[in-house]
Amino acid sequence: MSSGSPTAYLVWSILACLFFCFLIFHLWKYDRFKCLKWSESGRQPGAFKRFMSYTYIATLTLLVIFSVAFTFIKFKEGYIITPEGTSKSATYDILTEFIPESSVYPKPTELYTTSHQKWILPLLFLFSAAWACEIVTHWEELTFWLFLLHQGPKTRLWFDSWEFRVWLLGTVVAGLGMPLTTLISRRQLDTCQAWIFLVGSSASTATTLLFLYVLAGFPAFIRRVKADGAEPNIVLRLVMFYQLNFGRVLFRFLFTIPLFILAVDGVQGSHPINQDPFWSDFLIMLGGVGCFVSSFITLLIFFPRSLTQELGYTTALLPVIHSLQTADDGIN
Repeated sequence: MSSGSPTAYLVWSILACLFFCFLIFHLWKYDRFKCLKWSESGRQPGAFKRFMSYTYIATLTLLVIFSVAFTFIKFKEGYIITPEGTSKSATYDILTEFIPESSVYPKPTELYTTSHQKWILPLLFLFSAAWACEIVTHWEELTFWLFLLHQGPKTRLWFDSWEFRVWLLGTVVAGLGMPLTTLISRRQLDTCQAWIFLVGSSASTATTLLFLYVLAGFPAFIRRVKADGAEPNIVLRLVMFYQLNFGRVLFRFLFTIPLFILAVDGVQGSHPINQDPFWSDFLIMLGGVGCFVSSFITLLIFFPRSLTQELGYTTALLPVIHSLQTADDGIN
């Protein structure tokens, strides 16, 4: 599966680098990187939250390395031109010439130079590890929200719940499954990426579909928290999480479904989509936009900044009687 032009992967590289810069800026403004320390200090204590933060940041770091390196190799290798059914290698500047009755495709991986081809498999392992961390992060978040939604009158402990055991099982499956996919399909590098896309997008799409259940039950959860007398800041934050998750689910589908389409086309006999210059590039770039926009929203959910606290203000509720009196004075 050599689909995708160098320009399509350049879009991934630009999005990855820009978002990684914003990640550093956001975490510095959030708490001066204290949230990354394995300790009980900072605004987000607890080993579980630390692990979720580490897998999230590991995903983005590995994606930056993969996208930049893969883009560099793609541009160096260029394309092949197939005039009248024959094939030959071509460098990028040959594309500026007009060749009648010919087709131009990104060069297949097996035609790469030895110096570049030896890096493809390590980069694919890196990509599969990044996707494994992505699945673990969102599976972790999904099961924890399920744990909160299923809380009844009797308080349950997270580490004793069935949701935690489901998360643990999913973490092991994702952590082993994605690298094993690369290991098993490593003999054919052109289809190896297609199998990574297929397994990764299937798992991520399934996780996103399950998140629809969380969104459906979230309004009732907010009403229950509000009825239990929670502080306004907590209720407002839950409302913000609910709205952000709507957008994130949309962009996660925008990330997984295009790559799933490319994967299905790449592992079967003919490859009409992957061999189409427009659709292969369009789906890869669409997946990149969905990936990094959803990751941006995840950053706002995992590390929510509070400008009120950063500026030193505190919020307080006005007493009802005082509010009514103020309103009456305004009318009079």
